[in-house]
Amino acid sequence: MTAKDYIEKRLVGIKEEKLTQNKELVDFIYDRIMSKKFRKYSVNPEANKKIRSSIELNIKNGEPIKIAIIFGTYKLWRFSESPEPDWAELFAMIYYACWLKPITDAYKPGVWFDFCGDDIILEFMDNIPVDNTEIYKKVFRDLIKFIQPYLPDNLKYTFSPVGDRYGSKEEFIEDLNKQIEELNKKGETALTDRDIEMMKLNIKPHNGEQIDFQKNHVLHDAYMSLVKRRSYHRRPDKITISVTPFGDRTSIPMGTTKTSVVKFQTGVGVLKKEADSYIEYIYSPSQLEKVEFSWEEIKIEGLSGKNFSKIRVI
Repeated sequence: MTAKDYIEKRLVGIKEEKLTQNKELVDFIYDRIMSKKFRKYSVNPEANKKIRSSIELNIKNGEPIKIAIIFGTYKLWRFSESPEPDWAELFAMIYYACWLKPITDAYKPGVWFDFCGDDIILEFMDNIPVDNTEIYKKVFRDLIKFIQPYLPDNLKYTFSPVGDRYGSKEEFIEDLNKQIEELNKKGETALTDRDIEMMKLNIKPHNGEQIDFQKNHVLHDAYMSLVKRRSYHRRPDKITISVTPFGDRTSIPMGTTKTSVVKFQTGVGVLKKEADSYIEYIYSPSQLEKVEFSWEEIKIEGLSGKNFSKIRVI
């Protein structure tokens, strides 16, 4: 089996995912969403309550079960794959589709899965050129168009960048500056080693520039608190997921593949040979440095972008 054969088999296999419904609808959907086969970490009682309430509300209204994932619309600059999505994004899309497929069998309105992209902040927070962000967004949209025919008719993937919620960049900057001003009044925030580690990973310093960790942390927190950002996915009828445990306490930590908890935008997709098959992984820069891999050429009809003509195999 080649890498091409394996990936095409995974795509076709999405619609084959089955699960017998032998419970009340709310319980069935709740159990699938909370499935330990896909979920990577435990969730707290507050999250459990919020998730069940969202399911009940959508069923009552006859609407799709609404899932949202918040992510950065960029490919980490440390990879040669940057600025475009690669196999990591596709692997995650397959993973989430297999997770949700049984719900679409049991519930006619199906599932709406929305990729909520943090885009407009990137040039200010991570020094990512606007042109790079636009390239990433275009290829990400193309990737959704590619995978949609492989999904059940009542499972819809959409992409909703935060920047689209503003009439102009000037409006966004004005909104952001108001939040920064409010946070600055509170004085400096104690930064954890993890905070600094993540800033070092994501920020591409300009020539000779030293990262102002405190300033960047305020910028991050100001952005996260913007009403036009938070109000979109923080709704009673939406269930949010994250890759790893998140500070809001109500997101479900799902990882990105069966084997990975690396964010797809800060990792790259890798296949590991396993007998006559493969296992998909998403590797961070540090993980990639520790393995030897070869490149395998690959061509899948309809899959475009500079990163989809070959794949790393370990």
